[in-house]
Amino acid sequence: MNGYEQRTINKQAKIKKAACKLFDEYGIEKTSVSEIAKEAQVSPASIYNYFKTKDGLVMESARDLIEDALREKELLWNSDLPFKELLEKAIKNHNVFLNPSNLNLLEKFIKESEDVNILVKKVFHERYPALLEIFIEKGRRDGYIQREISTETMMIYLKICQSVINNSDVVKANNQVVLSELYDLLIYGLSGKPLKTSDD
Repeated sequence: MNGYEQRTINKQAKIKKAACKLFDEYGIEKTSVSEIAKEAQVSPASIYNYFKTKDGLVMESARDLIEDALREKELLWNSDLPFKELLEKAIKNHNVFLNPSNLNLLEKFIKESEDVNILVKKVFHERYPALLEIFIEKGRRDGYIQREISTETMMIYLKICQSVINNSDVVKANNQVVLSELYDLLIYGLSGKPLKTSDD
């Protein structure tokens, strides 16, 4: 890569960073190309040159968020963390697996751009299962997940658990005892082992 190509990449990254900042603060619809150019300290012409339209900039910015999220999760699932800890992280995530630090911005992209919504659905169907399979295989190797459970079933199960835990008033109150019991219940349910009782 020569100097010109590197400067181009750096400039595009600067524009996308400025766009994300303004989109997050004011929303996509209310943010103009001129405002993005001012924030990025470039000319509006540069934005049109690199991204053709504002919608093009929105798509590229959203694509970066999604790619960052996928890389983050792949690194996490391939880490040496115990499966139970990974499971807790998965359930605590607002969106289970696609949880970049600026997830709220990604949600704004999805709500305000039909093209981004389509992109997210495409990624979910084409790449998400493979990412989830890494997580599931780790659980199988560690003895937490039965081998006959399919990826599709596991995906549905995690979504249900994530929804319940994230919306529970008890969990919102940060009741650590209840949280611990919920995670234990989830683990035992996946492994097919009976829950311990007070008589054990």
